[in-house]
This record gives sequence, structure tokens and C-alpha cells, in this order.
Amino acid sequence: MRPTNPTFNAAKSSSFIKSIPVELYPLFAACGMACVSAIYFSSKKLRTDKTLKLGREVPKFDDKLEEVISKQE
Repeated sequence: MRPTNPTFNAAKSSSFIKSIPVELYPLFAACGMACVSAIYFSSKKLRTDKTLKLGREVPKFDDKLEEVISKQE
């Protein structure tokens, strides 16, 4: 049997979203949530961590020496 024109055209023009199996939707949601949470917590760590060195700051040894001497006294 030969398919009729409407069914032939409908089969030919299936979109990309419809070709994804429904069983994979939870997997995509879980991967999306993992990526979003990784970005959120990484940016939060970079914004709030006071001990993290983001730039190069050359220490002044005179200030450090005075600090050590004042602690010893």
C-alpha cells in the first residue's frame, strides 16, 4: 500500500523535539539542575570567600616584619 499525502507529509516533517523519547525528559531535567546548581554554588564561593586569592598581590615585607616583631613583644 502506498501512504496518502497527509500521512506522508506528517511523517516527513517531524520536529527534533518530537523525536526525543519521553523517557529522557527526567534525565535532561536532572542534568540541567546539576549544571545550574554548579554554576550557582561556584559563583557564590567566588563572591563570598575572603581567603581566596583572585589576583596577585605582592606582599610588603616591611609590614610583615613589623607585624612579627610586634607579636614577639
